[in-house]
Amino acid sequence: MIRFSELVNMVILTGAAVILLEIIFRNNNAILWLDVRLLFGCMLAMTLRLFILADSPVANNIPIFSVYPEFCRFLRKPLFYWNRVSVSSVMILQILWIVGAVTSALYRMNTYIITKKRIRNYKRLRALEFSEAVKRINKELGRKAKFCLVTSEELVTPCIFGVFRPYIGIPELELEPEEIYLIMKHEILHYYRGDMIVKILCEASKAVYWWNPCVYMLGDLVSNMQEINVDFRIVKGLSKMEQLEYVDCLVKVARHRVKRKRENRWEISFRKESPSEVHKRISLMIKNQEISGKKTTASFLLSAGILCMIAVGPNVLTFEPYAIPEEKVEGSVGIKGGGICYVDNKDGTYDIYVDGRYFKTTIELFDEHIPVYNTLEEAMSMNQR
Repeated sequence: MIRFSELVNMVILTGAAVILLEIIFRNNNAILWLDVRLLFGCMLAMTLRLFILADSPVANNIPIFSVYPEFCRFLRKPLFYWNRVSVSSVMILQILWIVGAVTSALYRMNTYIITKKRIRNYKRLRALEFSEAVKRINKELGRKAKFCLVTSEELVTPCIFGVFRPYIGIPELELEPEEIYLIMKHEILHYYRGDMIVKILCEASKAVYWWNPCVYMLGDLVSNMQEINVDFRIVKGLSKMEQLEYVDCLVKVARHRVKRKRENRWEISFRKESPSEVHKRISLMIKNQEISGKKTTASFLLSAGILCMIAVGPNVLTFEPYAIPEEKVEGSVGIKGGGICYVDNKDGTYDIYVDGRYFKTTIELFDEHIPVYNTLEEAMSMNQR
């Protein structure tokens, strides 16, 4: 069972880290002087952390003495009993979380299936220029994956879809041979870098944490950073003229794109929804070439420092509610070890025994780590082992 403090700790620290990354991402100079690979690593580490709701073995507890303990008591306090089961605010919230997560997951799975069926029904693109571009790019990258090329008037921007059987969708527009090569390389790099798997991971985290706005913000940051990483990878090693051709290609696709009511979450597109995103990508590509030779060891150390603060920080700090000061804990019953156990009275109450002696009767379990027995004899026999 997930402890409430573990959930609160993850939400607060990960949320603060997401906000910090959002601030960094809004500043082009910060993105350029930091290492984009480390920034992307930060985002992936945070996404993975969302699926591990447990304290790290090296975590340090930070006691919170006011508000937090009272809030925890309020959430655990029984509101009513249903079939002799105590129902608290925490239980209701857990049920709402599970129902929402299942509903969100089913909705996202349905959109994935619909997208898959639609793309499979698109017309096959048999133009020789595209298949030759795929062969050329696979040879350059030393890969042998097979891509199914499709086209449709519904497509307004190049995109890639699929993990095991990838589809590359090309809109119906006139493209020069070099533009075809650049577009195909952009989409193929997304596939070989595992961006579709990352997108699925982000959608899964949104389904689980459907109530957390920071998770949606993190998903957008990851998507934007995927585009920037691919852009940097493509222009690396290109001549000035070839870089301009890539920029022109971005602008050409942007002009072709018509306004859509909603972007498909399962396709990785050549261009994002907002025109400002294209401008940002172009600006970053140009400036990155200007300062690529000026990056020093200090910039990489700064990147590593941010990585530690964002990815490592939530794993070494845990906020815990403390009802009494630490100096008064020693000698208190049930705090520092001892033979403590619960005996279930089968009527919604529990007897607390300390070293075999009755202490008090309670209606809630204060510590999930304290064992619960059916009878006192069972508890005594277990303690004697």
